Amino acid sequence: MKITEGRFIIFSLLAIVLLMVIHLFQPQILTIYNPANYVGFHALLEIFSISISAAIFLYGLKCYGKSHSSRMLLLSFTFLLVGTLDLLHTLSFKGMPFFITESSVAKATWFWVSARAIQSLFILSILLIPERNLKRDYRGGSVIIGMVAAITVSYLIIHFENRLPVLMVEGSGTTRLKNGIEYVISFIQFVSLIITLYQYHVDKSEAKLSIALAFVYLLLTELIFTIYQSVFDLDNFTGHILKAAGFYFILKSFYFLNQESESAYFDSVSIK
Repeated sequence: MKITEGRFIIFSLLAIVLLMVIHLFQPQILTIYNPANYVGFHALLEIFSISISAAIFLYGLKCYGKSHSSRMLLLSFTFLLVGTLDLLHTLSFKGMPFFITESSVAKATWFWVSARAIQSLFILSILLIPERNLKRDYRGGSVIIGMVAAITVSYLIIHFENRLPVLMVEGSGTTRLKNGIEYVISFIQFVSLIITLYQYHVDKSEAKLSIALAFVYLLLTELIFTIYQSVFDLDNFTGHILKAAGFYFILKSFYFLNQESESAYFDSVSIK
């Protein structure tokens, strides 16, 4: 499905309306919402996002082999790191089976915040840095650095879990520190959205419009994660749905649209 300006506005408004409807009719929705089912739904939503991260990572490596693009290399590195941290967030989510240590709210929340901070900062960097054609093949090195970074962050979170600042108190909600981090990430997402919309205004690229739509959903995701009271509540569930939608639009931009371009290229070659 082609992303047009009209569809961009419609999809953006749908996300906002969804949040409004959920909060306006929350008492009615809670009569059919069962928190006991949430761990399974959370895992499914995260697996969807992790699969997208893996697809972008692998496709980025493939494209770099042809283009030697510095942005494509950084994109692959970013989603290798984000996908790994999201996987650990999923495995450590409260209610999941034992993995290295007992699952906990604290550990899962720190993995979430780390992944979102890295994701927002690196994607903003990709938008800002000038494109360069690198002469050497840095794919192997970027994978090694990405895995070392993921292991380091994971070790710090798991080993120092009880010493890290509290981000979420189950039943009471998020702490000021957690909200502050989420607001900073939200601001970065907003800046990325403005930059992408400006770039779309300049070149009218459908890919830019798709990325902008992803930023809308990811921005709403970060904001909703400042108001939830429990990791099993409806706001948390809604936030993960919006995140999955945001990742889909990133995939559509960086993967599907590139596939369409390659297909068009090969079709033109065969016609000749």
